[in-house]
Amino acid sequence: MSQPAQISNPLELELDSALAARDAAARERDRLQVELNLRNCALDATKTHFMILDMSQRGTPIVYVNRAMADAHGYAPEEMLGRSAMMFLAVDECPREVQIINDAIRAGEVARTEVRSRRKDGSVFSAGIFVGPVKNAAGVVTHFVAVGTDITKRLEEEANRRKLQEQLVNEMRERERMASELRLAHKLEAVGQLAAGIAHEINTPVQYVGDSLYFLQSAARDTEELLGIYRRELGTQEVAMSRVREAEVRTDLDFLRTEVPRAFERALDGVARVTHIVRALKEFAHPDGNEQKAADLNRAIETTLTVTRNEHKYCATVETKLGALPEVVCNVGELNQVFVNLIVNASHAIQDAGKDATSGRIVISTEASDDAVLIRVSDNGCGIPERNLERIFDPFFTTKEVGKGTGQGLSIARAIVVERHAGRLDVTSEVGVGTEFVIRLPVAGRSTPLAS
Repeated sequence: MSQPAQISNPLELELDSALAARDAAARERDRLQVELNLRNCALDATKTHFMILDMSQRGTPIVYVNRAMADAHGYAPEEMLGRSAMMFLAVDECPREVQIINDAIRAGEVARTEVRSRRKDGSVFSAGIFVGPVKNAAGVVTHFVAVGTDITKRLEEEANRRKLQEQLVNEMRERERMASELRLAHKLEAVGQLAAGIAHEINTPVQYVGDSLYFLQSAARDTEELLGIYRRELGTQEVAMSRVREAEVRTDLDFLRTEVPRAFERALDGVARVTHIVRALKEFAHPDGNEQKAADLNRAIETTLTVTRNEHKYCATVETKLGALPEVVCNVGELNQVFVNLIVNASHAIQDAGKDATSGRIVISTEASDDAVLIRVSDNGCGIPERNLERIFDPFFTTKEVGKGTGQGLSIARAIVVERHAGRLDVTSEVGVGTEFVIRLPVAGRSTPLAS
């Protein structure tokens, strides 16, 4: 006969179930502990600052910090636990940022800002920080996490970069100021060199204006005397023709009637020449500004020729071939300086070639070319040796004797044309034949530089 089935004791079954549940709970705790340890190790391994705040406790204390967070503030991690996060902020140095964080925590929202954190030794550093809420399954905020990093070095680098940029801008401004002063100094030097010639140009017409006025003054006195005699003689009702004729001869009336009108013409012509020279000088010497505006370059060339006349009138004949040009957006005062340099250089080259006003020749021509204008200044002077052609635009390079040139003229001319007006300045020369400079300028100004 078979044995009857053994019936389990209910108490034993309940005990076995409890033991199994305990073992499962222990295994779950072990698993969770392993995961927690792994999380802690991972968070301690990162250089990012990490902190958890408990919203369920009064004062929202710190319940977790990683090693990077603690090290950055000079604490052991356990020293920071249970404390308020505000203890580790330099609130007095970043009150607005602290308020942003507090507002975000109260509202259960995200915030990103930069704060000043305080170390255990009292020193401070800058940190970029993110705070965000952690919600449970019911959607209730239970914790807040704060993630940050030390940005002191980055801010210092940015500050240094800004400082370098400001320094560079200041140096560029100083360079531009010095270049402007150098251009002005060279212009004043050019005006000084031309001053004697300008004085001579003005003195000649002024002299014959003065001579004519002295003559007119004397002639007026003689004429007044003659008219007085006429009045006295005719007033007696006895016409003394012999006395009248004697008076006419004595005052040379026929000469006066011929020369007085001529004296007026000479005086007026002299005044007109002085006015023209002074006007040209005023246009040439008008203070420069950075503003560029439309200008008539043909008129600028004519003005410059008037100012430089004494430089070239004894050594060359100047021929102008000024074509129809559109108005060019430019700084005409700076271009006047370029024209002066080229005309004076041409005059010196012709003098060095031993030529005079009958054999020396300077030709200035202008023409429009698409969206640009061309200005050519050529001479039949001594020419430039090929070895010097590449150096003539270098600052302080000159082949002239001491006291006759500083080597700045062509350097400044090229800077004005190329850098200030986005144009080109080219030169061709042959020793014993002559030199030609060609200026090419965009009609619309430096905002539309020429194609290479």
